[in-house]
Amino acid sequence: MQSTIVNDRLKVVQEDDQIYKYIALDNCTLDMDTLEKMTKIGDTWNGDRLCANLVDVRKLFFVDSKTRQYAAAQYRPHVAGQAILVESKISSSFANLFLTFSRPKVPTRLFNKEEEALKWLRDQLEKRKKSN
Repeated sequence: MQSTIVNDRLKVVQEDDQIYKYIALDNCTLDMDTLEKMTKIGDTWNGDRLCANLVDVRKLFFVDSKTRQYAAAQYRPHVAGQAILVESKISSSFANLFLTFSRPKVPTRLFNKEEEALKWLRDQLEKRKKSN
């Protein structure tokens, strides 16, 4: 397991089971520079091995539309799925709008509980392993 902080806004954690956690810190604003750096860190650590992403936006304050579009447009064939962890009804509403209009290129679901999100991500990893 390894971790790092990106631009004092986001913590990236590589878990032993190839699940990467991207955790927003202290009501931060996610911008393009931070998103590009966090993606590069995850991809550098992972290489082309199969993985899954847990995106914890419970402490995220704002993401501009350009950054949301960039995030949704990314297609990395080694990512089996991404779970977005939300806390409030407001953040859930914004995340649902993201899913509806931006249409991420990898299987993506919203969760309120980390344990459920991790279980779903492990299931996505298993499905991808069986289909290859």
